[in-house]
Amino acid sequence: MLSLEAVIATRLREGLAPAWTVMGLATDPGRRDSWPLVSVAFDDGDVPDSKAGAAAVRCAWRVTLVAKRGTDVAALVDTALADCMALLHNWAPGQVAGRQWERMRLVQIQPPQYPEDGLVGFDLTFSTQARYDGCE
Repeated sequence: MLSLEAVIATRLREGLAPAWTVMGLATDPGRRDSWPLVSVAFDDGDVPDSKAGAAAVRCAWRVTLVAKRGTDVAALVDTALADCMALLHNWAPGQVAGRQWERMRLVQIQPPQYPEDGLVGFDLTFSTQARYDGCE
């Protein structure tokens, strides 16, 4: 499941404007002090369906957009938000780490969890799910 992070980050790197630095929380080491920044991280998970032979595991991925305050920041962040929607909402990651992942869908938008002085942006939360087989 954690392997999805690199796949999501790669899709964003390829589709967002070059001004944005995209980093996965688990997969990209280093400081997160390059602005504007997109951070991709596992956020939550649940099991919407579980039967004797398998379980559907749903995971949520937080895509955080942050930029320094300034005269053009609203347009910069709003454009990145629209681009993230176009890149991720209804996109299927497909086969990743031996699982077939379903289409991602946006489930929440909120302010960043850890706002810092002088930074603004959004946390976008997307979910997807895959089947995990158990013992027969």
